[in-house]
Amino acid sequence: MPESAAFDALAREFFSVWLRYHPGAALAAGLGDYGRLPAPQSDDDHAALGGWLETLVVALQELDHAALDPARRLDAELMFALAVVEHRELLERDWRRRDPLRYVPLTEIHRLTLLRPATLRDDLLALLEAIPAHLRLAMTQLTPMAELIPPPLVTAAIRTADAGPGYLRALAGSRWLRAHCHGSSEIEAAAERAAAALRQYATGLRSSIAPRAAAPCGCGAEHLSFLLHRRHRLEIAPADCAPMLDALLQAPGVGAGEAAADTTPGAWDKIGAECAHQETLLRELGLFRLPAASLRATGGPVCPRLDAARLGIDYVPDLVRGQGTLYLADRSTAQDAHSLAALRLRCLELGWGGLHTLTFAGGMAARSLPRLLAGGSSLTRGWPLALLGHLVAAQNQVTAPSNPSLLAHLVQDVRRAAIAHARLDLDLHLGRIDLAQAHARATALGDADQVLAELIQRPGDALAAVLGWQLIEAARGQLRAGGDEPATLRGFHDSLLRQGPVPASMALATVVGEATAGTLMARLTTPAEIPA
Repeated sequence: MPESAAFDALAREFFSVWLRYHPGAALAAGLGDYGRLPAPQSDDDHAALGGWLETLVVALQELDHAALDPARRLDAELMFALAVVEHRELLERDWRRRDPLRYVPLTEIHRLTLLRPATLRDDLLALLEAIPAHLRLAMTQLTPMAELIPPPLVTAAIRTADAGPGYLRALAGSRWLRAHCHGSSEIEAAAERAAAALRQYATGLRSSIAPRAAAPCGCGAEHLSFLLHRRHRLEIAPADCAPMLDALLQAPGVGAGEAAADTTPGAWDKIGAECAHQETLLRELGLFRLPAASLRATGGPVCPRLDAARLGIDYVPDLVRGQGTLYLADRSTAQDAHSLAALRLRCLELGWGGLHTLTFAGGMAARSLPRLLAGGSSLTRGWPLALLGHLVAAQNQVTAPSNPSLLAHLVQDVRRAAIAHARLDLDLHLGRIDLAQAHARATALGDADQVLAELIQRPGDALAAVLGWQLIEAARGQLRAGGDEPATLRGFHDSLLRQGPVPASMALATVVGEATAGTLMARLTTPAEIPA
């Protein structure tokens, strides 16, 4: 069998198994076929997944990667990294059974309703019906190892479980659900049973887990280095990043102020028109080619798992219809404390300036499952940070739109917050700060327990976002040094985004070559080389 056919068969087999264990990741990638049940959590299920991952790693190592075409070669690298990271997380760190937040499948319910598959009614009902038994199993697995659970994960899980019944009640009783699901009374009854299970789960966490939870929040320097290397493709020693982050905080363009909240009447309503405004602005500026895929905005009750870092805003691509959905939580259930600028930034990250464009700009190859599931936060979160400064500069060269600049006066605050997240991510996982210090620093970034829970669940992601931003800036700096023409810059951006939501270093390697990308990466931790 030719290597390309062998790889395609291996990928189909792998994802048919892997996605069943990760319904949340499947739904986030726009795959509605995996949202009927919560992720398997029994000991037998974990053992089966571990054995399968070992088999996959061996099979990928035996492939002749040189015989694959460039697109498949990139996908094979991403699949290998995904399998290696998953295997280590599962068998060595066992985070799933030490994280009470992972057992609450509210995000899956939320994204299932966004995708609206033809089987929505049956899928939603099956998922709701599975929650009581799923949460009972969670308590039997969490209780014996309560001392091994970081306290912020318990706090975040309790708050999410407490908020869950209200979310389910609002969803089940909504006119939207009645319009899309016949027999909604059956769904309402299942939602009430799921809500009761969530209340029992929160009670159990308070009484049996919270008093004993005492594990460190950090993953350790060795594992953080492993994740930067394998998940984010960043050949950088974590300890070397601290001087870079400190230098960035002092660099021009990063201010110390905090954006004031927009409390004017209708401030939240302005967000509803934001994706259309951003599309118009980006087309006018011509910084890169926007994909043909449409982006629709919709609202509804805020899912409790859309935590402080997500501001009640979410995005799901519909790969079948070739469009994306930007979800903007109802004003009545959203937090009022966040500035309009922060909400607009989130729209930029997920919409035309970020994930929507990354998903659809590169055609079918860029929408392969390895790329959609790669977890490339160095690009998906780093690219919008890089775009902000250039967006403001480019806008000064064209006629200003009727609406005010979406983020021009707040670039400093946005970037400073990203750097502060990265520095907290670094210090937390290197063990340089204790829980009290981490909580104090997280408080300045939003809901402290939610911020820390996200950093604990995804070590290195916040750091990778800043590193990806800096890699893109360094590559653009080379273009400027060579007499950057607007057409050249547009071509660079198009080539960068055409690879899909992959790690930034891999996207850059396809644009400037692996050797140049490696050189740019090596310079990142040298303060003198940090782009202004």
